[in-house]
Amino acid sequence: MPDSKKIILLEDDKASSRLLSMFLESKGYEVQESREGRFAIEMALRDTPDLMIVDVLLPDMHGSEAVKKLTATDRMHDLKVLFLTSLLSKSTEAGKVTRLKVGGKEYPALSKPFKPASLEKVVAEMLAGDN
Repeated sequence: MPDSKKIILLEDDKASSRLLSMFLESKGYEVQESREGRFAIEMALRDTPDLMIVDVLLPDMHGSEAVKKLTATDRMHDLKVLFLTSLLSKSTEAGKVTRLKVGGKEYPALSKPFKPASLEKVVAEMLAGDN
């Protein structure tokens, strides 16, 4: 089990956010939820997460915009980010990990819907430094 790694979950759908948060907490992670990019940015700058899990479509900005703003700062330049999105579902097999390019960097992206085991595996690999 992980040693209480901090994850900020940026997901605008309340039910999805709650389910993901409960799942990750059951695996031993400390999870903070945000439904808007601006609040997730504030949280990340205040609490320095080990990982951010970010939905792409949000009510106040795209998830990629929030990531760009954060990684533009020295402290967050190497922030680990996993994108979750249904936008990939049409072109990518559901639950498959692909990559999204944001601000000149590539980040892993998991297409919705996905199996919890897929999420668990990707998160564990990213936090172990494998990604």
